[in-house]
Amino acid sequence: MADLIVFRCPQTGMNVQTHLERQPKLEGRPFEAFSCPACTRVHFIDLALGRPMVGDR
Repeated sequence: MADLIVFRCPQTGMNVQTHLERQPKLEGRPFEAFSCPACTRVHFIDLALGRPMVGDR
């Protein structure tokens, strides 16, 4: 079952929600691309934490 994940869009500052399957921390590619309905850009969501990827990663 997918979890409801809510995050703040870095472009618009709006809260965005989506349903994604959370997964245990994986080696390699723990992020999933997500098309943001607020700004129509692609953001990457950390599937283990349910948070967007930040610039320092």
